[in-house]
Amino acid sequence: MREAAVLAALFRQPFDLVVKNVQIVNVFNDSINPGSIGIAGGKIAYIGKASEELPACETIDGHGAYALPGFVDSHMHLESSMLTPDNFAGRILSLGTTTVCADPHEIANVSGREGIKYLIEACRELPLQVFMMAPSTIPSAPGFEDSGYYVDAKEMEALLSMDGVYGLGEVMDFNGVANGEELIHGVVEKAADTGCILDGHVALLSGKGLQVFRAAGIDSDHTVGTAEKLKEELALGFTVQVQLSKIHKELMDAMNEAPVKDRICLVTDDVPLSRLMREGHLNHVVEAAIEAGLDPMFAIRAATINGAVRLRRYDIGAIAPGMRADIQLCGDIRHPRASLVICGGRKIAENGRLCIELPGYEVPKSLLNTMNKKPVSEEDFEILIDTEQGFRGGTASFNIMQEDGAGVFTKHVVRNLPISAEKDGASVPDTEGYLRMAVFNRYGTEQRGLSLIEGMGTPTGALALTYSHDAHNLTVFGGNKRDMAIAANELIACGGGLCAVRGGKVLSLIKLPVSGLLSMEAPEELINDMEELLSNCRDMGFCHRDLSSFFTLMALAVSPEIKLSDKGLIDVVHKSFIPLYFDVKEAE
Repeated sequence: MREAAVLAALFRQPFDLVVKNVQIVNVFNDSINPGSIGIAGGKIAYIGKASEELPACETIDGHGAYALPGFVDSHMHLESSMLTPDNFAGRILSLGTTTVCADPHEIANVSGREGIKYLIEACRELPLQVFMMAPSTIPSAPGFEDSGYYVDAKEMEALLSMDGVYGLGEVMDFNGVANGEELIHGVVEKAADTGCILDGHVALLSGKGLQVFRAAGIDSDHTVGTAEKLKEELALGFTVQVQLSKIHKELMDAMNEAPVKDRICLVTDDVPLSRLMREGHLNHVVEAAIEAGLDPMFAIRAATINGAVRLRRYDIGAIAPGMRADIQLCGDIRHPRASLVICGGRKIAENGRLCIELPGYEVPKSLLNTMNKKPVSEEDFEILIDTEQGFRGGTASFNIMQEDGAGVFTKHVVRNLPISAEKDGASVPDTEGYLRMAVFNRYGTEQRGLSLIEGMGTPTGALALTYSHDAHNLTVFGGNKRDMAIAANELIACGGGLCAVRGGKVLSLIKLPVSGLLSMEAPEELINDMEELLSNCRDMGFCHRDLSSFFTLMALAVSPEIKLSDKGLIDVVHKSFIPLYFDVKEAE
């Protein structure tokens, strides 16, 4: 392949493809120059001047468009889209992303090695370059939740030996690392011994704890949200990967002012289907960063060459001789929407649509019908408070998850709620004005957690889902027990997905048959189903600004300050279980 590029560059044979009349964005020297790009053997072979005619088998006139490298997303999760790899690849290729580094910890939580192997094999023949990581932290909060898989040092050794595994996925148990806990350090050490890249997730660490994390060999973080944290991590040698939810002017200004910028990347992390289909992929992150004040050329570098260097792939991320021919044309680098995408020297997409047919991959039967859960009843959603016979009613203090209706971080608050007189040895609280939440283990263990959420009102129906970071247990939200039970049982019966119920009637049912996480529908069909479901949820009174993120992240046991797992309420900051209620008092 390189011989073809050399021969073409010597003009001893025609180029396979020439893209002429373009403004070439050079991420090596921050320049934009008119010219032509000669491609042979899937590689960029030659950069010609605007006036230079290059012999070619095929020529494309760029009509003055900007020629950018294909975007390189150095940290993301394929499963966040709920699409199978071929459908996901088709969408992001058309948006200019040509390389991703994927951490498959979502499907691994459910289906273990079989799930990881499926994603590797399903991506192998795609034009999209996918570098698959070995999930490091499963469960994401060991001891605080149960999932369908468990990763320790021995299992990590097996994962790293799998064909197609590239490095260590994000280490989410940052407290475990900072405290020197044996389990997570054993996992990290196994990966570090191989010399592969080690990805991190360091949401709450700074000072000594952050230095311990870095000393373990983990050298990236995609949770940075402040200028102070950016400066601290860059000074310690981290590659800082900035995602959409963290973009704001103060952080962009700090990125512009950073004395060394080659360890700052833009990434997507999770991209819910609605955002992917309506707003875009890494191109949308670039656009948002520029609008928030990031220098446009720096934004392009942060989404191309910086990500490539992070992945130790020095043949992608730039337009220069010897690089893989991953190129996108767009009319405005501030608002990159690819009019043409070339991947590996082939024209892949034009004006937002694929030019080729992508190979599908048959889903293994072991990834289907993964709901190992008995049907539930209305009583499973009842909050019962043990009280002595004759208790006349009173109050109890409740640990509450407080939501602001905009973000996904929760606050831990304590509220005194009235409770009823004793009946059959128990009292019940008055939960009017609160959203009820339940998490059921879906892997064969009969356990469940219950909680109340403040700030979301009391909806008239219920929503159940099996895509719920990271353990993907069966999570149910609702305002009444009947609808919650119906929604949960619909998903138990169909193998997983999302279900909205009101007044005893199923309003929306989206089946996710692949490990209860992925749909086999085309993205255009799935987005319509998803938007209908979310519309039904809003009509029922669910009022969060980003309902998709809210529903999927309230059970994330590593997300501050308080979350719910199948084992109960978790004080994430102090890494401890807390009771749903305490301090029961009888009325005087």
